[in-house]
Formats: sequence, C-alpha cells, structure tokens
Amino acid sequence: MKRKWEERVKKVEELASYYERNPLPTVYKPRLSKPLQPSRVWKIFCRQADAFRFVKTCKEDVHVFALERNTQNGQRFYLVTTYQELWYYYTKGYKTSLMHCYEVIPEKDACKLYFDLEFYKAANPGADGKDMVAKLIELVSQKLKELYDVNCSARDVLNLDSSTDEKFSRHLIFLPCKTVFKDNIHVGNFVRTILQPAIRLVGSNVAAPIAEGGAGYTSQCSAPTVELDGSLTNLTAVEDASKGWPAIADQRKETETSHHGENSEFSFLIVNNKEGDKQLFVDLGVYTRNRNFRMYKSSKAGKNVILTIAEDNKFVPNCEENVSLEEAYFLSSLVCNVRCEDGTKILSSNFVEEEIKMSAFLRSKTTRSTRGTASLFCSIGAHGRLSGVTVSRD
Repeated sequence: MKRKWEERVKKVEELASYYERNPLPTVYKPRLSKPLQPSRVWKIFCRQADAFRFVKTCKEDVHVFALERNTQNGQRFYLVTTYQELWYYYTKGYKTSLMHCYEVIPEKDACKLYFDLEFYKAANPGADGKDMVAKLIELVSQKLKELYDVNCSARDVLNLDSSTDEKFSRHLIFLPCKTVFKDNIHVGNFVRTILQPAIRLVGSNVAAPIAEGGAGYTSQCSAPTVELDGSLTNLTAVEDASKGWPAIADQRKETETSHHGENSEFSFLIVNNKEGDKQLFVDLGVYTRNRNFRMYKSSKAGKNVILTIAEDNKFVPNCEENVSLEEAYFLSSLVCNVRCEDGTKILSSNFVEEEIKMSAFLRSKTTRSTRGTASLFCSIGAHGRLSGVTVSRD
C-alpha cells in the first residue's frame, strides 16, 4: 500500500516539474497533435455566404467546406477550418458529419484543372471507362501544350474513383508543375473550348431529319432566335429558307464530311444516359461559381461509396516533411490548394456567352414540336455558334 502511494506521489511531482518548465499560456488555444499543430479554427454556418464572410476575418489560412447531412433534401452546412485540422478529424473518425464532405471552390480564386466523369454501365455496354479516361488525359495534355505550352502527362493527373456496379464515376485533378487556372470559370471555358468537336457530335446526333417529301434535307436560317428552353422564335426565316433545301443540303453534307475526320477522335466522349439520349462523358455542370465538389474519401449522403485512388492512377505526390503519403494525396486532391509562387503560370480562357448558351441548349436536348409545325433542332458550328437548323414535318 505504501509502495503504491509513493509511486503516485512521484508521478505528481514529475507532472508538477513539467508544468513549471512548460507553463500554460495566458490565452489557451487548443492545438492538434505534434508537430504541425495549426491554430484551431472550426466554425459551422448554415449559409455559405456567412461562411465566406467569416473567412475574410480570419488571419489563418482557412477554407470553406460543405457538410451534407444524410437527409432526403440534401441539406448542407458550411465548415470553416484549415486543411490540416480538417485532415486530422477527417481520418480519426471523430466527427461523422465529415463522411459526406465537399470542397467549396470560391469564385475568382485560382484553382486546378479538374473533371467529373460518369456514365451508366447498362446504357453503355461497350464502353471501356479506363480507356476513355486515358484518352481524355492524353487529349487534355495535348491541348495544354498547344494552347499554353504546359507539359502534362498521366503522371501529373490524380485519378479518383467512386464507381459502382451501376455507374462508372471518376474525378480527375490535373497537377502540372507550377500551373493553375485563374478560377474555375476559366477552367470551364477551357474545357468547353477543347471539347467543341464532341459537343458538335452530340448536336449531330440530336438532328435527325424525317421530313415527308424532303427527307434528308436541311435548311439554314439566317438569324433564328434561340431560347434557353429549346424553342426558336424566327419560324418565318426557316420556312422561307426551305425553298433552297437541295442546294443547302449538298453544302451541309460537304461541311459534315469535312468535320468527320476532326470529330471522329472525340467520339469516345459521347455516351448514352439512362433514357438512351446522347450526352458527354464529361460533366460540364461542375464549373459554376462557389461550386461544391466532393472530396477524396467522402461519399454522397445516403451512400457509402467513397472517392478513392483509382487502380489505374499514375500520380504519386511528393511528401513534404511530417506529411504522410495519405495526407499528401488528400492535399493534392483539393482543387483550391494551390501555390502561386514565382514562375507559376496562371492560365485563363475566354468563351463567348453565346457559345455557353448554345452548349446548354444542346445538353438539354429540348424539342418543341406540334402537329403540322416544323420540329427544329440546332447544331453547333466550328466555334460553337448556331450553324444550321434541321427541319422535319409531321
């Protein structure tokens, strides 16, 4: 009994001696495990705008993340913290709310080039997802070299996978040395620019003339007005132009033939959706302002399929001191985790608003058609502008 008491007294004396040598600061700030120990910032907001306002008041290098609750309405809360602190809790499993976590990509902030890819396997039985990813990486790398003189290969692309038996799903994060984009709007502009041939292919698949007495003919109206709901308001111009169908059809055929070779290499990017309609393998909807982009090791609410390193991934991050390989992958996967050092290229890309609207119109594939009225379909020209109208009559 006496021996145990002496051991306890000794431990207390040792602790007392330790705290004499290392006194607590006047203002206590909880920190994480050694040796990183970033200042603790962990604040939750109901509104994204409030989270961004708080970020502006912080001296620390904090960022906004969206936390999705496991509910049917997909309600999200917004967390402000540092990358290091998020990673600490992310891997320890202390906070179950981090299971469904999204990086918020702020508007006007520099970011990496990124892609969201997916297709339904049942609707695309012959599609080889891995091969399509490899071809896309090769294509994008080629365009980065042509347009910006930036060297890139599959070894500079983090390839993340969250595929299921039902759907093929990947995220690609491009990490060429000292290269970032001005913001994710410019990323979207670049992606739309280089994928214009694929967008034209989607448009050509939509156009299917079945006119009586004029099958196969196309008419080219001078200045139709295209609405976002897919309607065309200048019907008179279309009807007048129909008088010249044979000559215009021959001209259209020559144009399509000239583009066939150019577009054929992009055919791998065209997939079927659940309804059998054509669409792009690349999701063009992820380049909006303050976009929420699902993070490495997170799943969507209500599902347990997380984003993991794809088996065909060739990227291996450089690990800084006191950073594990797993954390290095996490930091590499963050779209906004960029360093604008000396010599860093900040890329920009402009895309005419008219072209963006036209791409949105083709993606919607909306058709307005009534009996006895022309059914109108638009296709995209060489620069994404309206080039023609196919007319069919019931």
